[in-house]
Amino acid sequence: MKIYVVFIFLFILIFKDSMAADGTREHLQQIQFSKPDTNKVILLSNLCWEYRTVSSDSAFLFGTEALQLSRNIGYPKGIAQAYNDLGILYIDKSDYKKAAGYLKEAMKIREKMNDLQGMASLFNKLGIIDQKQGRLKEALENQISALTIYRNLGQDKWIGYSLNNIAIIHQNLGNLDKALEYHKMGLEYRLKMKDAVGEANSYSNMANLYAKMRDTTQSLVYYEKAISLARLLKNEELISGNLGNMANIYMGKREFQRAISLFYESLEIRERLGDLKGISSTLSRMGTVYTETGRYRQAQSALTRALAIAGKISVIDEKLSALLALAKLKALTNQPDSAFVLMKIYSATKDSAYDERLHQQILDVQTKYENQKLEQDLQLIKKEKEFDEVTLKQQKTQLWLLVFVLISVSGAGIFLFYRHQQRQKAVVDAEKILQQEARMSAVLQVQEDERRRIAKELHDGLGQTLSAIKLNFQSLSYEAIPPDYKPDFNKIEKMLDNANVEVRSISHQMMPKELEQFGLVAAVDEMLRINLENTRLKYSFEHNGFTERIGNQTELALFRVLQELVNNVIKHSKADMLNVQIIRHANHVVLNVSDNGIGFDVDRYEKKGIGLLNIASRIDGIKGHLHYESAPGEGTTVIIRASA
Repeated sequence: MKIYVVFIFLFILIFKDSMAADGTREHLQQIQFSKPDTNKVILLSNLCWEYRTVSSDSAFLFGTEALQLSRNIGYPKGIAQAYNDLGILYIDKSDYKKAAGYLKEAMKIREKMNDLQGMASLFNKLGIIDQKQGRLKEALENQISALTIYRNLGQDKWIGYSLNNIAIIHQNLGNLDKALEYHKMGLEYRLKMKDAVGEANSYSNMANLYAKMRDTTQSLVYYEKAISLARLLKNEELISGNLGNMANIYMGKREFQRAISLFYESLEIRERLGDLKGISSTLSRMGTVYTETGRYRQAQSALTRALAIAGKISVIDEKLSALLALAKLKALTNQPDSAFVLMKIYSATKDSAYDERLHQQILDVQTKYENQKLEQDLQLIKKEKEFDEVTLKQQKTQLWLLVFVLISVSGAGIFLFYRHQQRQKAVVDAEKILQQEARMSAVLQVQEDERRRIAKELHDGLGQTLSAIKLNFQSLSYEAIPPDYKPDFNKIEKMLDNANVEVRSISHQMMPKELEQFGLVAAVDEMLRINLENTRLKYSFEHNGFTERIGNQTELALFRVLQELVNNVIKHSKADMLNVQIIRHANHVVLNVSDNGIGFDVDRYEKKGIGLLNIASRIDGIKGHLHYESAPGEGTTVIIRASA
């Protein structure tokens, strides 16, 4: 009778919320009239999951009923699944303590069943909980446990997701290079599995990482990739999130018009999805842009609405953001009293949130202490009961202890010897690397010195000789030349002009005076003009941040690499458009070269082509980073990062 009343309530709730789809009604009817067996547990679990995003109260009701029925009929798999589902529901509510409790109960059952797939999934969720609570070491351990199981099971799709989660944890730890490495590994698995949703998420996460690394150029490239793929998938949640992130980048660059356009598109999608938290966050950012651009009335409207929504859904962070932005707006519009009141509310709200979090942390510590104390008391009682048995086994234990000590001492000696050998090998390897780098640097320096000498000889020697020949030739009396020979004389004069131009061009290519006198930007501009003016290639050259010169060695290496890349485009790419971009940041410079040509197989040619090997050697010489993005028929992009 009790179950019957519960289901009547569910039918009323579903009808009231207009969520009574035909499939859901069919499931409810099956549950109402089905026997209390495993099939009924599965139906309840399915409804729990379906109602997760519709009605959390209904989802909890279905999950609790599934747990109770599984216990009654002795169905361990159903109990574990119910614990898992309820744990996820508590994650959605940000009640991480209860969520972890349910998931750990599920883990105990999965371990007894040796359900590796279920265990890996639980490690993943427990890692997410640890990450959200700032326990990054524990989060990393759980994610690595999940990754290990997925690798043993050969499940490439979930390997990609675990690598992505590990990358995010490294990003939170501040290991940005390590995070990028894991994101790239995760992306490879997602591309291999043709997991489009995972691929889009990887692009989004990599864009966030590049933004944190202050490489806004790469960040915007990956946001564009994520949005393009999300549009193909019609994944509006992913589209809106990346649009908002792109807008934040342009907002930081003070390109407010582009930022507000992206915020508008993101807001439209979030309103269509009913994402109240996202709506509040987007409105706050829009209000900030309006304030920065002097559109105070629009700023007031956006921020007031953001604050109202944040208060309605009780999201403290969004409420604080809206309050702070409103206070700034009031101060700028000469309303100091209103600004003061808003700041007072802001401080009180922030203090309240801090006190609540501190109280929860104290409760967690106290509970942990009490659990540890109870466990110690139980262990003490157990030891007292086992005292007689331990006494009888003491001699045997001592013997094994002696054997263990002998093995440990021997092992320690072997380990110390091995470590000593490894350290010596590491010293030798490091010395070899230093010697190789020194030799490489010396070879490059000799090459550049020889280029400079030959360029000088060509310009001052052969160039001057050709000029003298031309002057002597022109001194001949043109009228004294027989008419029949005049065409030949004209031809010889033109050949002398061409030879002189060719000598100057070769001299400039070998050592451009612009590089020595005016720096990298001027030299690149002149080199592109000379090399491409007589080709069918159109080109663009952008540069930013070069208010002062960078190191001579870095300038020379980047110039020579760019020369090689431009020659490759002219000779091999069959492109009709070349884009060159050089951007200097606070402590590094980025060179981006792209064309729309036929592309090439990077894995096949990167370690075989002499030109590509020369490029790699020069970049290694300045301890830079080189990356190719290309495939047959898709053009080529080369990205180089080096210290400024």
